[in-house]
Amino acid sequence: MNMRSLLDIRAANGWILVTSVAANLVWTLFSLMIGYYFLGDGDQDVLLLQVAILLSSFIGPFVIGWICGWLAFDDRGPTYGVFGALGSVVIILATFLAIGGVAILLSISALAGGFNGGLLSVYRIKKK
Repeated sequence: MNMRSLLDIRAANGWILVTSVAANLVWTLFSLMIGYYFLGDGDQDVLLLQVAILLSSFIGPFVIGWICGWLAFDDRGPTYGVFGALGSVVIILATFLAIGGVAILLSISALAGGFNGGLLSVYRIKKK
């Protein structure tokens, strides 16, 4: 799959694409709310919380990209994963933009998770 076909959404299923974006928005909001809850508690280690948010920003789009690519079954899984992860990137940038480096790291992690999850859902024929 080349970059042009990855970014071409004309052949993609619109409903699954919208579902992927919405699911990533909900996942990111939920994980950040949980993170802020534990951060406000004051007893948690901040470094551990940062690692948990980083893992959450990768695993959420990964699973959502895989499920949406599997549901579509049209070999466009990375498209659903990347465009779905843009929903996470919007929330991450709106929340962490003042920090700078963390926002970029979390955004790259979300995009990589979406791409890898979508790539995992691509149907592969065994070659003889």
